Amino acid sequence: MAFRRGEEQPSVCLCRGCRLPLADRDHARCQNRVEVVACPEHRDEERRRMEDAKREYERRAAEFGFDGKWARMKALPDGPEKHGLAPEIVEWLFR
Repeated sequence: MAFRRGEEQPSVCLCRGCRLPLADRDHARCQNRVEVVACPEHRDEERRRMEDAKREYERRAAEFGFDGKWARMKALPDGPEKHGLAPEIVEWLFR
């Protein structure tokens, strides 16, 4: 059992590979089976960090104009304009 972001009560630990409870079977062959969650002692601190990070992302996205650029890029047909906008968005995402 573990506390996850946004949950008030602990929930069953699931294998990230097969999505079945970890306690139910051998998951040695599953991929991505590790899930890292904050312990009860650090849960509130982790929630604050996640909320702060979300606010900072939203601030940066608004400053960059991400929503408008993303919508414009998705609406464009393949071509030079779309291919010119995509690197700008990707660069911003990985800054």
